[in-house]
Amino acid sequence: MNKVRRVVALLSVIVIVGLIIAAFICGITGSKYFFGLLFLSFAVPIVLWVFMWFTHLINGDSNVISKEEMDLLNDIRDKKKESNEEA
Repeated sequence: MNKVRRVVALLSVIVIVGLIIAAFICGITGSKYFFGLLFLSFAVPIVLWVFMWFTHLINGDSNVISKEEMDLLNDIRDKKKESNEEA
């Protein structure tokens, strides 16, 4: 799993650096794609962070909510769903 994370992290860094370089080049040349690349230079890292946060949340590695609390919430949701189906 660590190898996969490292490869994904390396690819993410390459994509972000590529976007920044492309935005810089488009800014110098006055290309119409500059603002799109500039937006993507900010949006891609934010989206990647959200994906990482969500996977940590699902896997129970989060500091926000523990795996036990997540399981407890899922049990409560399942019981509520069963009681609604019986009614």
